[in-house]
Amino acid sequence: MHRRWAGHYFGASLGFALLAANAHAQPNPDAAPVEAIIEIEQAPGSQVCPDKEAVFRSIRRLFPEREFRQGSSTSGSTARARVTIRPLPPGHEAVLTLLPPRHGERVIREEDENCRGLADALALAFVMLVAPPSSAAESPSADAAPGNDAASAPPTPPTAPEPKPPAPENVPIPARVPETRPATRPFRAGFGASVAGGLGVLSEPALGAAGEVELFHERGFGLSVQGLRLWALPAEAEGGSVTLTLWGALFGPCYRQRFASTSRLDACLRFGLGSQHASVAGFQSSQPGNFPWQVLVPSLSYRHGMPGLGELLSGFVRVGFVAQLNPQSFSVRPEDGSGQNATIASAPRFGVMTDIGLMFGVGPF
Repeated sequence: MHRRWAGHYFGASLGFALLAANAHAQPNPDAAPVEAIIEIEQAPGSQVCPDKEAVFRSIRRLFPEREFRQGSSTSGSTARARVTIRPLPPGHEAVLTLLPPRHGERVIREEDENCRGLADALALAFVMLVAPPSSAAESPSADAAPGNDAASAPPTPPTAPEPKPPAPENVPIPARVPETRPATRPFRAGFGASVAGGLGVLSEPALGAAGEVELFHERGFGLSVQGLRLWALPAEAEGGSVTLTLWGALFGPCYRQRFASTSRLDACLRFGLGSQHASVAGFQSSQPGNFPWQVLVPSLSYRHGMPGLGELLSGFVRVGFVAQLNPQSFSVRPEDGSGQNATIASAPRFGVMTDIGLMFGVGPF
């Protein structure tokens, strides 16, 4: 069963309560020490959060009556847990999972960017799952403290003891737990639109529009697919012109690095395929034609979440280096009898492409 606790407020308040309860606690010599192993994995952006040493310090401070030892063996008596911490604006999210043969899981939400209070919340969750402290305090009976009139009251004759009713069965009453929300899905899917252009993408400077679909895992790895529609300026020579347009697609793997709660940097290596359409004007033979377009585009993009809509809407700017894998040039043969071709649109080898746009997404940003 998954339970979500507000890490900072819940861990701090309950930690203070435990500190008050254990202010005069002494180590219990009869309690066997607990061998424990806690593995902590911090996702990029959560390096400020506590490590296992900080969690064990919180355990010793909050539960001085028990002895928890950092174990190294994997015997059946060793309590083992894995903690995964990842950024989840605002703050961080920690998932604590007991490893077999024990079972149990807690999801803790820490709303502080600096992870203050998360060590105490993890310590409390671990101890409650592995070795919850037993309360030995009993309420004093009302008959144990006689009133002031008890000494002056006349003695009453003894009466025959009444038979006691059978003791009710000890049925544990389930504790009331806070309502929980389902854990956040680890993937982010998005789609967006942009204005794109470049030099060396076609034979002449080009401008157009693009649409994009992306899918990223919370660890930063993802995939991007982008469709392009570009129009180039006419290439003029020998009294005529050639105008190129492009239908193309770029796709490939990406990696996303977080800088702040609303800022990201994406690095992609995408392969491009498409078709160039050449429109010819001013020559004796003006037949249009279609030609392949194949490129390799490594790129970097900066993304920033919109205020108040950081997880839903973000703006981005991307710069890519274009390497033509199958350069195409366009030429004509003048009617001067020379038999030589005159190049109208030269084949680019390298170029630069940029686009600026908006991206809508669902999932952790």
